[in-house]
Amino acid sequence: MVEHFGQKARPSRLRLGEQVAELLLAAIRLHEFLPGERLPSERELCARLAVNRSAVREGLRWLEQHRFIEIRRGKYGGAFVLNTPADLALERIRNRIPDLRQVLEYRAMIEPFAARMAAQRIGDLELEHLRDLHRREQTDLGLTRMQLRAIDVELHETIARASRNQYVFQAVREMRLRLAEGLDVTDRTLTRRRESQAGHTELIQALERHDAVAAETAMARHVAATQRAIVAALADKGIDLLPDAVASPVAGRGHHTA
Repeated sequence: MVEHFGQKARPSRLRLGEQVAELLLAAIRLHEFLPGERLPSERELCARLAVNRSAVREGLRWLEQHRFIEIRRGKYGGAFVLNTPADLALERIRNRIPDLRQVLEYRAMIEPFAARMAAQRIGDLELEHLRDLHRREQTDLGLTRMQLRAIDVELHETIARASRNQYVFQAVREMRLRLAEGLDVTDRTLTRRRESQAGHTELIQALERHDAVAAETAMARHVAATQRAIVAALADKGIDLLPDAVASPVAGRGHHTA
């Protein structure tokens, strides 16, 4: 049975090659492998995913055809993760606008709830890990956009895991997968970086106090800021993500302003 790296895979009717492609794509979208990095060798993938080499090669071919990886031959070859140029990011998202809209609405409900639960249950080691991640994103000015996104994913997954509810954690993880294409179209400006880090500061401080209400409020503001960034980026491309008839759940609760 194919397994995600460290995670049990859900039952699937997909062929093994398609499952391999799906799991590797999830790892790429969650920034477990960053642009320029080499994926594990075919031999290692066979061992880690418990599939044969033909399934691995089929999965890698799909990723290459869809421009997620580049397969290089020779002594220093392998499968390398590609950066996503702006035109490709926009091409990928155009047909997913209704889904992205629903993901953002769902996120506005689930992640604040996850933060509320985490504030009541989080442990000292998890808090220290959050502080370490936050210090890194604040002090290392040489981090690439994708490295910052990898830190962001880990921070949000740590909070979701601290909820001690596997369904909440899986929901947050699934949202990050579906949110990735929306984030690909946004510009990572210094202003946006500071806004994101300020949201993380507020979140971590609330979690340190074990203040469930403050943690929920901080997360609601934080996800609303991300939503605004995605909406604005798509509007610049002539795409209306949130029509007037669709109100933001966050805005309705008074948390829309960051």
